[in-house]
Amino acid sequence: MFENEHDFQRLVKGLKLDDQPNPAHRERLRGQMLQAFAQAGGQRVGCVSRTIPAPAQGGAWYAPYRLAVAATVLVVATVGIWALVGRGPVTLRQVRLATQKAAWLYAVVSRYQGPEVRTERHWYDFAAQKGYAVLDDGGVVGWDYGGDAKKLLYSPRVKALMISDLSNPGAGGDSTENLMCVFAVFAARDDVKGAAAQYDGKTVRSFEIEKAESGLNIDGKAVRLLKATMMADPRTRRLLAAGIEYQGSDGGVLVREGWTMSYPPSGPASVYDLGVPTMVARIDGRRQRIGTPSAEPMPIPTPAPTGSFRLAPVEIRLPRPMFAGTPEDARLPNLERPRSGPRPPFLAPVGTTNVALGKPVSSGEEPVIGSLEAITDGDKEAAEGSFVELSPGPQFVTIDLQERCEIDAVVVWHYHRWPRAYVDVVVQVSDDPAFQTAVKTIFNNDTDNSLGLGAGGDLSYVETYEGKLIEGKGAQGRYVRLFSNGNTRDDLNHYIEVEVYGRPL
Repeated sequence: MFENEHDFQRLVKGLKLDDQPNPAHRERLRGQMLQAFAQAGGQRVGCVSRTIPAPAQGGAWYAPYRLAVAATVLVVATVGIWALVGRGPVTLRQVRLATQKAAWLYAVVSRYQGPEVRTERHWYDFAAQKGYAVLDDGGVVGWDYGGDAKKLLYSPRVKALMISDLSNPGAGGDSTENLMCVFAVFAARDDVKGAAAQYDGKTVRSFEIEKAESGLNIDGKAVRLLKATMMADPRTRRLLAAGIEYQGSDGGVLVREGWTMSYPPSGPASVYDLGVPTMVARIDGRRQRIGTPSAEPMPIPTPAPTGSFRLAPVEIRLPRPMFAGTPEDARLPNLERPRSGPRPPFLAPVGTTNVALGKPVSSGEEPVIGSLEAITDGDKEAAEGSFVELSPGPQFVTIDLQERCEIDAVVVWHYHRWPRAYVDVVVQVSDDPAFQTAVKTIFNNDTDNSLGLGAGGDLSYVETYEGKLIEGKGAQGRYVRLFSNGNTRDDLNHYIEVEVYGRPL
C-alpha cells in the first residue's frame, strides 16, 4: 500500500478537506494507521509490503492485506468525518459576521402592502457603519451609524435634503428600516437554529426568527409580530435573501418584504453618488449638542461625487400610449395596483446601456406570427408587424447577450395595444444556455408553480406603454430567459420588445 510516510502524507493532501485537522489529532491518526499496518503485515512501522498476495481458495483475500485495506478506509473515513464535524453547520452568528466582512452588500427590497409593491435598492458598507437606499419615487436615504450618527433623506418632490438624528444611535434599532437594523433586531441572536432549504435551485441554510413588536403601526393597525426568514450560502456563509413579515393583532400579514442580496466590489461614498444634486437645499433638523454654541453656524459639508461609483438616470425611450389609464383585471387576484403618474427615472451606474439591442433571440418553438429578431430590434410600438406571437400555453424566449454582463434591469413589453395581464411571467439569468445550472430568478409571479420553476411572490401587472421594469438584483450572466403562459384576453403569448440594461464584465 504505502512505501513510506511520504505516500501517506500525499494521500491525506489528496483528500482536499475544507478544514485542516488539528496537527496533534492528525499525528495521532497517522500513528494509529501505521501501527495497524505493522500489526497486520508483520512489518515495521513505515515499511509496509507493496506486494499484493494472491487470493486464497474461495476468493478470500490474504488476511493481513485485508486488515490493511480496512485500516486505510477507517482512517480516511475518520479524517473526513472529523473535518465535517469540525466545520459544523452554519449558524446565524456566522452568517452575520461573514456578511458584515464583505466590502459591499447590495440589496433589492420589494415591499408588498396589499395590491401595492414598492422597490428600494440598498447599499451597505458595514466597516464604515453606513447604508444608503434609493426609493422607488426617486428619493434617497443615507444612514450613518458612526461617530456622527445621522440620517439623510432627499425628496425630489420638495427638492431638499433633510438631516436628522437617528432614533437609535449605534448599528441597529427597533425596526427593520435597513439591514443594519435587521441584524440588530434578528441576527445578533445565537439561539436560532437553521435548516436546509431550496432557493433559486440551490440548497441554502434557512433561519426562521420571530420578535414581538410593540409601538409600530401600519396604516393605523398595530404590528404584533415581526417574522423573518434569512437564507445564506452554506459555502460563503453570506446572506442570499431574506423575507420579513409584519403581522397584525389578528395574525394577518400587514406588509411583507423580499430582500435579494449580492456583493459588488464598490458602492456609493455619499448620497450624492446616488443622484442627489450637489447644490440642493439642506435642512438640518438634528438636536442641538450639549455645550456652549459658537458664534458662527456649523456648515454642513457637501462631499463631491466619487469617480469610482456614481448612479445616473437611464434613458428608456417609450413608445406611444395606446389607451388611457390602467384598468384593473379582476381575473387575477394578485394584480398590482396601477401607479399614479409616470414611472420615476431608473438610476444605474454610469455606463449602463441596453446590452440586448440587436442580440440573437431563440425560443422553444417557432413563432406563429412575426420573427424573433423583432424582440431586440428597438421597435416598441404596438403596431402590426412589431410584435411576435407564440403558441398558447407555457412558452419562453432566450436572449443571448454574447458576453457576460452585470444586469441592472430588464424591461419587457409583451403587448400594450389593449389592457391585459400576462400569466406566469418569470425572468431568469444564467451563463448556461440550457438554464440547468447557476440560474438566478429576478422576477416570478407564477404563484402556483404552473411552470415548475418554483412558486413566486411577485405581483401580476397590466401591460402599458411603459413596459415592466424588473430589477436585476445583482444578477450576472450571458443569457436572459423570459417565460409566460398566456394572458387575460386569450391563451397566446406575445413580445414586442425586451431591453436588458447592464454592463459587460
